[in-house]
Amino acid sequence: MRGGADARKELARQLAERLADGELASSQREICVANLIKLATDPVMEVRQSVAQYLSLTAPLEADLLFTIIADEEEIALPFLAGSPALDLPMMLAVLKAGDELRQIQVAARQDLFHECAHHIVTQGGWPVSAALLDNPEFEPSDSDYRMIYRRFSGEPKIVDRLMAKHDIPLDLRIIEAKQASSRIQSYLYSAALVKTDPSDFIADAEESATLQVLAQAHEFELDQAVRFLLDKGMLTPSLILRAAVVGEMRVVDRALALLSGIPLKRVQGLLYQRGSHGNRTIFNRCGLPKHCTHVIQAAIATEREIREMGDEASSDAFGTRVVEIITCFDRLSVDEKLRLLTHVENLGTERPRAMAAKLKLSLARSGMIAA
Repeated sequence: MRGGADARKELARQLAERLADGELASSQREICVANLIKLATDPVMEVRQSVAQYLSLTAPLEADLLFTIIADEEEIALPFLAGSPALDLPMMLAVLKAGDELRQIQVAARQDLFHECAHHIVTQGGWPVSAALLDNPEFEPSDSDYRMIYRRFSGEPKIVDRLMAKHDIPLDLRIIEAKQASSRIQSYLYSAALVKTDPSDFIADAEESATLQVLAQAHEFELDQAVRFLLDKGMLTPSLILRAAVVGEMRVVDRALALLSGIPLKRVQGLLYQRGSHGNRTIFNRCGLPKHCTHVIQAAIATEREIREMGDEASSDAFGTRVVEIITCFDRLSVDEKLRLLTHVENLGTERPRAMAAKLKLSLARSGMIAA
């Protein structure tokens, strides 16, 4: 086109205004668009930039004109992609399928992103594009969206951090990530020679602790689903139930016993915490838990019952300490049996109950030697 760059920029402004008016006849619009495409391919970057800026609020726009602007240098294309109202569903999908990563990110961050585009990103987009989607406040992921993104990018910290920051992410994903994170840490410590023993026990302990922390923070409706998930995945182990019992996470214990026994949760809770009830044995028999586990759980149930009757609350330390005291009062148990129960508390409890259990074990062991 003739004239200097300033003249061509002015022409771009005038043409853009005429196009935005929407009053051009079809033939006139074709001529206007053809001239704008020429200006959008001008050798002077400032002219091309002016075209994109003047058209940035105009919709609709012809596909050829849109593609010309979108294919330009990043300084021109990216701001246009981020805000132009002319991008419809086919155009957004075209950018997501054929555009480079930076252009896809601009589309993923748009507040008017179509559901079909979000689905494409969730199922096929690279992790930076998925990260932009997760940062988009208008994107409301479903559980299946969360699971797909986690399945695809569980090894990418920048995605995992974003997922774990979401308040509505499915609890089973939090549990899986907590386990994997603990496993990675323990494996690193072993590989770096910071621990010299077989890391398997450390890893199992860390994974269960992390799992229990997630469960402890769950809402009631989430907890029901999460414990069911643990059962289905073979993760509802006796040691996890014991760990919950000795730290006072009785919501977890109740649900575990209900699922394992096949007795409805409300019925289980009634049998466990009603003073004078003899239903514990029925529940434990149906659960198939080892006998030494049931003794620890009984001590935890007795502790929880006392707390409820007093209308009080107890920290994990205070709860575990009372569990230890009750264990030592089990008259029908032998010294060896009590030592085994105290070992569970020493291995699974919080700091104060662990220390108390260790001291009592020494005391019981000595008294057993004297009696012998």
